[in-house]
Amino acid sequence: MTSVTVRRLSARKGKEARDWNAVYDLCCRTGNNGQPVARERWNFFGRLWVEPYEKFFPQWTYVAEAEKVVVGYLTGCPNSRWFAKAKLWRFELPLLIDICRRHYSGNRDARRFVRQFFRFEERPERVFPHALRQMLQRDYPAHLHMNVDANWRGSGVGTKLLEHFFADLHEASIAGVHLYCGPDPLGFYLGRGFKELGRVQFRGVPVYVLGGRC
Repeated sequence: MTSVTVRRLSARKGKEARDWNAVYDLCCRTGNNGQPVARERWNFFGRLWVEPYEKFFPQWTYVAEAEKVVVGYLTGCPNSRWFAKAKLWRFELPLLIDICRRHYSGNRDARRFVRQFFRFEERPERVFPHALRQMLQRDYPAHLHMNVDANWRGSGVGTKLLEHFFADLHEASIAGVHLYCGPDPLGFYLGRGFKELGRVQFRGVPVYVLGGRC
């Protein structure tokens, strides 16, 4: 069986640029509940979900590589409260300006982003009770997103990515990490020590918030 190695990334330069491009690509190939998003959505979709981590916390992104090909990645950060503030002022506002300049004309993700930015439409995480979200910031301050290539699911790639992330969080004295997910990956995370902290119905689909101790 091909061995998989996990590496921690840094700012985009040299070889790191190739790795970041691979993360953006894999994000778009797995961003539709594990399936690819439509090709015309890639430009905006990758920017929305990956660029904030590359911009603010590049050292907290990890790639799993097999035969020099990125087969999985984990984006995360140790301080979700700081991340949310930085993301609003230094990422979401510039992105909104680009949308207003019609850089993403006709892109449905861009239209949804605008609706959510102005609170005409809620994001899944905002549907959870305020007290629960405060508890997450206090007891599970880190968060993560993770995607694995369809051909490598069930091979231990996700587990290796989590192990590296948790080890570095522990070394940094971070107490816990949280994530939001739908029903499909729920069993995977529960099997790796996460526990369910809350659940809501969002557009008829259950969304879970999970927490794990470091």
